[in-house]
Amino acid sequence: MRLLQRFALVYLFLVCFFSCKTDTNNETEVNSAEKYEAFVKAMDEQGIATGNLLVYKDGEVIFRSAHGLRSIDPLDSLDLNSQFRLASVSKQFTGMAIMKLKEKGKIDYDQKVNSILSDFPYDNITVRHLLHHTSGLTDYERIIADHFDREDPNKQYILGNNEILDVFYRVDPDLDFQPGERWEYSNTGYLVLATIVETVSGQHFRDFLKEQIFDPVGMTNTTLYQYQIEADPNMPNRVYGYRTALNQKDLISNDYDIVNDVRGDGGIFSTLDDLYKWNMALANHTIIPKSYLDEAWTTGKTNGGENTSYGFGWFLDYDPGNPVVVNHSGGWVGFATFLQNEVDKKNGFVILTNNSSEYVGAIFRNLFALSSGEDFELPKKSIRTALAKKIFNEDISSALAYYTEVKLNNPDDFNFDEAELNILGYNLMNDERLDDALEIFKLNMEQFPESANPYDSYGDALLAKGDTLQALENFKKCFSMDSTLIYSKDKIDALEAIFTR
Repeated sequence: MRLLQRFALVYLFLVCFFSCKTDTNNETEVNSAEKYEAFVKAMDEQGIATGNLLVYKDGEVIFRSAHGLRSIDPLDSLDLNSQFRLASVSKQFTGMAIMKLKEKGKIDYDQKVNSILSDFPYDNITVRHLLHHTSGLTDYERIIADHFDREDPNKQYILGNNEILDVFYRVDPDLDFQPGERWEYSNTGYLVLATIVETVSGQHFRDFLKEQIFDPVGMTNTTLYQYQIEADPNMPNRVYGYRTALNQKDLISNDYDIVNDVRGDGGIFSTLDDLYKWNMALANHTIIPKSYLDEAWTTGKTNGGENTSYGFGWFLDYDPGNPVVVNHSGGWVGFATFLQNEVDKKNGFVILTNNSSEYVGAIFRNLFALSSGEDFELPKKSIRTALAKKIFNEDISSALAYYTEVKLNNPDDFNFDEAELNILGYNLMNDERLDDALEIFKLNMEQFPESANPYDSYGDALLAKGDTLQALENFKKCFSMDSTLIYSKDKIDALEAIFTR
């Protein structure tokens, strides 16, 4: 499954298991800041960098922390002014940009997109569909991967909205579903929203955001960054994504992607304090009147009336009449981010990381627990990293034996989630260790025989190995178990087309 790696960090935000309950003092014995400091210290003692964290309560910052590396070449540490790529946390700023146009009377949420963008090839998609992720637009990353012509195979292309939409319009892909039929998270939709802002305003999206949002809020360290690979003297506090190599020793850059200059669905860089200012501007209604926010924080609905729990760039965690809580996560290359805003209570927190960490979910869950007056719990060990270390230091047979041993004797010490093995398998494929990847995917199928995705992943490895017939068999197995996994159907169609030539 190609997209698994892309969104692995976001997935791990949502699924995280814990062990090793800590003996923290209760709140009557330590103040709030000390509880958070104890958590960061305990994570550090486990070798886990927590990145940049900020927590505020009753509108006042009670904790800030910077812990990790800003860059690996040269080696440099994070500080409180470090500017992180926000990834999909950027979407709420795109939503606000559309709201500012609405406020000025220049746009209507129920306006058809092709009445604004003349080249837009779909007749029945509205601005509201894009905001609510109910448009049915297919993933632009897949379109670029399959159809962008890399004239120079050695060049590291950096594409933005114009280049991406040129390819998208040329391909003119079918919708994944009819607008409003269901909710499906869509980066493409938010890219299109940014292009709408540019078309209606006559400004580059970067300039519109600065003029209409960042400057009024006082977010002086926030920008829609025009991505470049090398260090930028004009942005000395920029943070770079990195990851730990499979051998669990080396550090590797994880900062570049071909669509890194995209705007609308990501691309904004910011700091802890600027994001705190943003959350407070929303809570105090200083950026736009409350009536606009009330609409933005009302759940979208499908044509059938089903609530989507998503507004205009925010996930919604409240019911009408109850305190408003909005949030969003982000995951892109090495970055994983989260912005929590308990609007009515003026409480919240910010998480900014850049180390491709599987422990982002643990950071999120623990900040949430601590902010709720509970103690923190250290995360379980990653079976993925333990197996990778075994594979590199010994061999795949030793790794498989180790898995069996620890699952039998120490089941509470490790996270044995399906995604752990799946991600490891794809990481081994990327490292050109196909035989090892096949064994890991086989193990995943054995451990989770009722889950469809491991069969698709095993099929990917077989296809890379050149065994197209067995790959096709596994893609069919996957799709027969779960017909919503369209990526398997696409592979089935492609292989069958080859066989029937």
